[in-house]
Amino acid sequence: MSLQIGQTILAARRAKGLTQEALAGMIGVTAAAVSKWETASSYPDITLLPPLARALGLTTDELLAFQTAPTAEELRILSDRLRCIFDEQGFDAGCTAADDLLREYPTCGSLKLTVGSLYYHYIASALNNAADATQTAEDISIRCLSLFEQGEQQCTETGEKLMAKSLRINMLTMLGRYEEAEALIDSLPQKLIVDPEQLRLGLHLAQDRLEEAAQLAHRALLTHLGETSTALMSLTTVSRRCGDFAAAHLYVQTYRALDALFGTDSSNGLLLEIMLAQDEHDNARTLDLFEQYIEAQLSRTLNYCDNPYFSDVQTQVPSANELNEMRQLTLRAIEEDERYNPIRQEPRFQAALNRLKAAISSGR
Repeated sequence: MSLQIGQTILAARRAKGLTQEALAGMIGVTAAAVSKWETASSYPDITLLPPLARALGLTTDELLAFQTAPTAEELRILSDRLRCIFDEQGFDAGCTAADDLLREYPTCGSLKLTVGSLYYHYIASALNNAADATQTAEDISIRCLSLFEQGEQQCTETGEKLMAKSLRINMLTMLGRYEEAEALIDSLPQKLIVDPEQLRLGLHLAQDRLEEAAQLAHRALLTHLGETSTALMSLTTVSRRCGDFAAAHLYVQTYRALDALFGTDSSNGLLLEIMLAQDEHDNARTLDLFEQYIEAQLSRTLNYCDNPYFSDVQTQVPSANELNEMRQLTLRAIEEDERYNPIRQEPRFQAALNRLKAAISSGR
């Protein structure tokens, strides 16, 4: 964290038409001292801050450029900067930069939500380099949970508080702390019968504000598609655990049909179908699906900028480094999953796995 007081002194002095000598005389120091402050060679003594601020027509907060929290625009810039560090320099470098910011703004709940979300977003990078991936995942989840708890306490906007609570629920569930997660769920406000965004969409259409209406409709479509896909995935899991494979096939096929219809990533649907084939001990089908799954991983971009359904609502496109980290995590999961053992020695399995390894090595 760097103190920018020199730039503030220089700008304020020039704005008031003062020379360094004149400012020095007003507060009882030498012109050389003022010069050192303005060039950041040294800082004013703390006892000089009030008279210096008064001489420049500033408050001490303005002199020190003090803010309890970054503005929304500054927070967006900081988030983008942290994302670049995580992406280009790795997880540890990203954590160091994030911790510096948290020390600079210790009471900013919005920043804590941002940092916690970034920690979890880049968890693949940490796990790929971890000796004990399970312990590392738990440590990061606990750190995220702490940030989300603090974020909920420090945020002032209702929407951010609800987001923080939702993130806490996800972390508690992942950590196996189910009773705490359920208590938080019970504390959430009941869902509104009418969605304000749907009302706003109707209003924009009535006003002929077509561009805004289209964006709201695209965002609603993306949200509801995600909710529907999650529900189908959950129903597939329930059916598999209950041994109702006919129902599980129906849900998986519907899940994959949605991916095909909307042009979204097909790898999750293929993985669901692989697990179902493994449950049924259908090695031939597992092998066929595994080859398709690897090809989906290799062609995966998660970039929907040219997708007519979601082109104007996607805010972040994963970088090549992020995609490669995801592939490394996929490789690790495959190598550690004993359910692949019945087909592991098959030449087609090995060839597909080698294509994934080659893509990871090349970084493409």
